[in-house]
Amino acid sequence: MEPSVPAARTVGAVDVPGPAGRIEGLWSDPGVGKPAAVIGHPHPAHGGSMHSKVVHTVYRVLDAAGHPTLRFNFRGVGRSQGQYSGWNEEVGDFGAAAAFARQRTGRNALWAAGFSFGSWVGLQWALTDTGVERFLALGLPIQNHAFDFLDRLPWPLAIVQGERDRYGSQEALEAAASAWRRLGPVTVKIVKGADHFFTGKLPELKQALEEIL
Repeated sequence: MEPSVPAARTVGAVDVPGPAGRIEGLWSDPGVGKPAAVIGHPHPAHGGSMHSKVVHTVYRVLDAAGHPTLRFNFRGVGRSQGQYSGWNEEVGDFGAAAAFARQRTGRNALWAAGFSFGSWVGLQWALTDTGVERFLALGLPIQNHAFDFLDRLPWPLAIVQGERDRYGSQEALEAAASAWRRLGPVTVKIVKGADHFFTGKLPELKQALEEIL
């Protein structure tokens, strides 16, 4: 019997219909039938995009685990139409990306992930969607964004944080995680020596994500 060969996988540029117009995205599907994962990027006003090295690392780990992925640019970033909302209207962009991923796979089950601003936006969206199975948060900006909306956890939440993250210290994160664990399963991984952007620590970030999966 011949060994099985994984389905061919390509990364393709896609246009996603969004609430502020076209959303630019990158779609990939390893073809093994696992739930798709939608990945949100860091702050649009500070150079964040789907081409972030952290976002790419998340994509690589999820792709290797067999998950279709959609990386996308929030409104006003790259080729995405519209402009940064100044608050959280990007929640609608996340929802549009999720709808696109579901249309591509034909499955309601979905994973979601976000880095920094993308985690703040993505978590708000995920609480409104009953098909989310898991959320991966990277560089949670617990010290400069309010997370009081997180009053329930319908799915497991995994957080990977840099030890020296200036937007989310270990102390602040552990205090929040302690409260969230009363709502549902929360896993926290700290990458030693890493800053908010995991500068020089992408292999350690990759390992932390692989351990979570």
